[in-house]
Amino acid sequence: MDGSIKNMRNIHIGVQVLYSLAVIMEKIGSLTNALSIIKRAITNAPNNQKLYLHASRLYLKKGQVDKAVIYWKKAAGQENLGILLYCLNSSFKKKLRTGHQDYPYWRFQQREGKDSNGYNTTNLNNTGLELLERDCMHAALTVFLQDLKESEGDAGLYYNIGYTLSKLNRHIEALEFYKKAQSRGLNNVELLNNKGYSLFLLKRFEEAQTCYELARCLAPHDYTILNNIAACYIKTNQPDKAVNYYKSAAQNYPGDATLENNLAMCLEATGQKDEAVRHYDLALQWEKKEELKKMITLNKIKCFITLQRYQEALVLCDGLPDKNSDYELWSIRGEMLSKLGKITEATESYRKAFGLTT
Repeated sequence: MDGSIKNMRNIHIGVQVLYSLAVIMEKIGSLTNALSIIKRAITNAPNNQKLYLHASRLYLKKGQVDKAVIYWKKAAGQENLGILLYCLNSSFKKKLRTGHQDYPYWRFQQREGKDSNGYNTTNLNNTGLELLERDCMHAALTVFLQDLKESEGDAGLYYNIGYTLSKLNRHIEALEFYKKAQSRGLNNVELLNNKGYSLFLLKRFEEAQTCYELARCLAPHDYTILNNIAACYIKTNQPDKAVNYYKSAAQNYPGDATLENNLAMCLEATGQKDEAVRHYDLALQWEKKEELKKMITLNKIKCFITLQRYQEALVLCDGLPDKNSDYELWSIRGEMLSKLGKITEATESYRKAFGLTT
């Protein structure tokens, strides 16, 4: 018993020493070393709330807001994220040079007009932004980098470089510039969302989800943010949580076919197939583009198949246009006819799927 108490005391002393050393490293500006020491202390004392809070603060200083949130949650819980958000919002009040924001989810969407700071993003007198407007990404990047050489570089410029790199699919580099923008106090919805998008494309889904969750706290009803969080839940095999986000988005933006289709897919994945059919119907009711209506119809057909509603699925198949060269459609049709015991018709559908018709 005495030996156990002694070991506990030694651990406590070790943690205190590590914490003091981390504070010293922070004061001399060595944030990376300070973080490394704090993490070691956390390993020795995993229930010490003070250590998690200190790690969160260090990550904020380094501009790594997403990681700061992870440690903040461990210390203060999800419900207290608002305190962290207050600190972020009050830390940056300058005018920013920000361009158009892409809010990609399952297909691209672009938001235009004013950014989250209220400044017009379409008329800024900046050559780089004008090049972005014309989708001249390589030229825009050249201008922004030249601007960086000739100036000290502010948060807006770092953001613009990160955004342009992201548009060029150079996401690892984009993350570095987003981080620099954050270290200078920029933590608005646009940056958090687009940083999350780069992380998502790099398949770093949990980090992306953290960025999106923080963005959602700043914009609770934002259509795109809700979609992005749901997409992360899908990628991390949590369709039940994705359903909640899609339902919230669908309630806030009624009449959106894409939301209804995505919600239906998640409902289907969680076993709520009859409910999924209802949302596929709503998506088909609201979708105007024929190509997308066909995609939604195929999703509904596949849902019918899992419900063994083969006759209804066949009717939908036969009602689709441009069937002659559609491999997927004929394959699905062949599968259903085979399940119904119509082997001759099923064989003909499979022949058409592989282009073997005479």
